[in-house]
Amino acid sequence: MSKKVFDLINKFATVSEAEYAVLEQKLKATSFDRNDCFIEIGQKNERLGFLHKGLLRSYYYDDNGNEVTTAFIQENVFFSELNSYQTDKPSERNIEALEPSEISILTSDDLLEVRDAISSWSVFERKYYELILKEKVNFQRKLYSGTKKEAYQLFVDTYRQAAQYAPRQYIASFLGMTPYTLSRIKL
Repeated sequence: MSKKVFDLINKFATVSEAEYAVLEQKLKATSFDRNDCFIEIGQKNERLGFLHKGLLRSYYYDDNGNEVTTAFIQENVFFSELNSYQTDKPSERNIEALEPSEISILTSDDLLEVRDAISSWSVFERKYYELILKEKVNFQRKLYSGTKKEAYQLFVDTYRQAAQYAPRQYIASFLGMTPYTLSRIKL
């Protein structure tokens, strides 16, 4: 298992090697091809993932049937379709691989065992979710307070991997602009 998972957890909570071994046994390495979905709209999400390699995006369909990209998931982070995971309701979003991806998956049943085995896991979860929420709020505040060019530069600075590999129409959707506008900015 990747030392990156262990190091990430220990940024937020102290986890011993023995406790980590329990998590390591539960995480299942899975490969996703381009366009494979981690979760699809209508499915109940019962998984937490850690993206070792690759790039994912989260999106939904608006009232006109257009895809609206809501997030890019870059390497070395935990992720999930959190609303479905926490409410046990069907997902309103897809999470798909934009390139071949290596993901370690933890089922909700396995996560219950991990919570019992790792005394500081709840501290890790709380602090990790707080950081993600804070980063998202700060990103969106900056995104909507500047020009479109500044918004694109913020995206490039924050999402380097996605800026390099994600198709232009997904980036434009995420930034709330048309692909044409994005092309003009990039010139």
